[in-house]
Amino acid sequence: MSLHASKVFSSLILVLSISTNFRQVIGLLDEENYPRYLTAAVGDFIVFDCEIDFPQGYTIPYKLYWKRGEEIVYSWYNGQTTEAEEYVGRIHLLDKNISNSQYHPTIGRSYQHYGKASINLTSIRESDAGWYECKIMFPTRTPPYRNNGTWFHLTVSGGNLLAIPPINQTIQEGEEARFLCVVKDVTLIKLRWLKDGIPLSAYQDLSQRTIVENDGTLVISPTDMGDFGEYECEASNKVGDVQKAKAYLNVQYKAKVIYAPPELYFPHGRPAMLDCHYRANPPLTNLRWEKDGFLFDPYNVQGVFYRKNGSLYFSKVDETHGGSYTCTPYNDLGTQGSSPGMYVIVQKAPVFTLTPHNLYLRKLGERIEIPCDARDGDNGHRPIITWNKKQSSLPVGRYTINEGNLTITDVQEEDRGIYQCTATNKAATVTAETELLVENIPSSAPYNLSAVSSTNSVHLTWLSRRQMNVEYSVWYRKIETTGWTTYQVPTSRSLEATITNLEPGTEYEFMVLCKDDNGDGPFSKSVRIWTKTEAEHESNLYKGPAPIGYPVNVAVTPVDDGLKVTWDPPDFGMELFKTYIVRWHVTDEYMFGSAETPETSYLITNLTEGLEYDVEVLALSIDDQQAISEKIRILYPGFKSIRAISTVILGIIGGLVFLGVVFVAVYFVRKRFTQNSSQLLKK
Repeated sequence: MSLHASKVFSSLILVLSISTNFRQVIGLLDEENYPRYLTAAVGDFIVFDCEIDFPQGYTIPYKLYWKRGEEIVYSWYNGQTTEAEEYVGRIHLLDKNISNSQYHPTIGRSYQHYGKASINLTSIRESDAGWYECKIMFPTRTPPYRNNGTWFHLTVSGGNLLAIPPINQTIQEGEEARFLCVVKDVTLIKLRWLKDGIPLSAYQDLSQRTIVENDGTLVISPTDMGDFGEYECEASNKVGDVQKAKAYLNVQYKAKVIYAPPELYFPHGRPAMLDCHYRANPPLTNLRWEKDGFLFDPYNVQGVFYRKNGSLYFSKVDETHGGSYTCTPYNDLGTQGSSPGMYVIVQKAPVFTLTPHNLYLRKLGERIEIPCDARDGDNGHRPIITWNKKQSSLPVGRYTINEGNLTITDVQEEDRGIYQCTATNKAATVTAETELLVENIPSSAPYNLSAVSSTNSVHLTWLSRRQMNVEYSVWYRKIETTGWTTYQVPTSRSLEATITNLEPGTEYEFMVLCKDDNGDGPFSKSVRIWTKTEAEHESNLYKGPAPIGYPVNVAVTPVDDGLKVTWDPPDFGMELFKTYIVRWHVTDEYMFGSAETPETSYLITNLTEGLEYDVEVLALSIDDQQAISEKIRILYPGFKSIRAISTVILGIIGGLVFLGVVFVAVYFVRKRFTQNSSQLLKK
């Protein structure tokens, strides 16, 4: 091949390569403008997803146009929108990360990303089918058009019954609401309306204010604030075909007070809440309080605070908080007026003048009277006194309440448990508890329940009269809630538990339930405790060490009479020292014993030989705070058995030595006798 032919061939190859690459690039550019094909049913909704390609990625002013064929059906510029007549109320511009739902924001739907020029077309009709184009123009840029624009083709399916579905509406209370629902053949198609999935006939008030016109249009007049919701038009024919379409009615109204009690009683010295019961759509924008005809601003009153819902919170009620209060709610539409006066009366809580003992013990068939009495804190009158039994009811036909005293006759096994005496006046309720034990029936209710809190946990300890075949569970709740949470204690031999994942600065209530072979027993008395706030936790970090340290260098030595425990005093806090407590128990078993001593040693006696014991020493301060040493585990050997075996062994050894001496003596005697016999024979 000549040099000239070779150059021509190389040039041809280069041209073909460039042409091929150019077509690939053009193809990639065209793919971005390929039309998107969408399908929706009559009455459904569809999202046209269109992104804006800003120059160099910077947002600049733009105009948005949506066309159907040559007609502009929707436009947007600088917050102003226009819609074609047949699309009014059915096209909505979507922002990024907005719900892909046609329904009201209160109806939950999944969220996904859409382009900034995306629109949502709702209440789709058959006439909506066709080609749509998204077009962007930049009025402050030359040229004004950029590579923006996307084509969509919408196919409308399933329109064999409905021609025009209803559309979403937002109206003000009292106005008339009309939902169109046009069917293709009124003579062959049956139509009915539902609200939130329930036939309108089931709503007594609403059904009296609605009519369905001959063409299927639903008319609600006048509207009420309770009419908001999802309305559904359901069309069906004789062959069983059914088609549905939904639309949402949003009823707006001025903020209004719906309830105001004429009198309220607040407990003196305790917290209280004054609520304003209102409704508002659009949402509340302001809430004004007045007291005795003057503006009441909680920011200028010590101990009174606004809640998020506008309620007034009194941290500690006193006499100055009494008076007549009114509240006036506002929203964007205004207000329907102030509430009637709510007169607050400050009253002291009841005070017990006679409380029951902590514990009562009775035999089967006996009679018991438990005293309880109280007086109002203000006037000395007796408040309402009632009795109840925790987790159960009072014995029917066997109890009476006379002047606050509870009397139970013919005591039975099921009467054991915790009883509560409650004194109530219009301001507050106070409660006193007692426990009834039935003799010969061991109570399984834990007692001496105590709690220590941190920011996120509470450590509980308790005692129990039952040690075998029992299970413990901790019940706890926030004070402001009614639901209880349970925690199963892993082992029945543990009389303590730590509840975690609690909220800081929150008051909790705790009870312990003991379950035995007979089922659930009574609960322990409840204990309330606040978890520490973060500020308290931080401040505690700088308060220095605990009042007293724990005993150090604890040593446990087996001796003939038991286990000898010795230790050294704590490294600090001895000026607050009260006494030492030595505790010991068999490993993996229930508590075995404890003893107090002021000394730094103690002899534990009466132990079972051959068992392992866990021993620990507590230092107790004068304010009863405890500091616990490390736990020592040790085996208590059988000294008596060892001594008996040693005696037997020594006896055996002594017997063997004696036999050896006798054997040697016999041997020498016999040898001497043999020698003498030989000499006599020689002679």
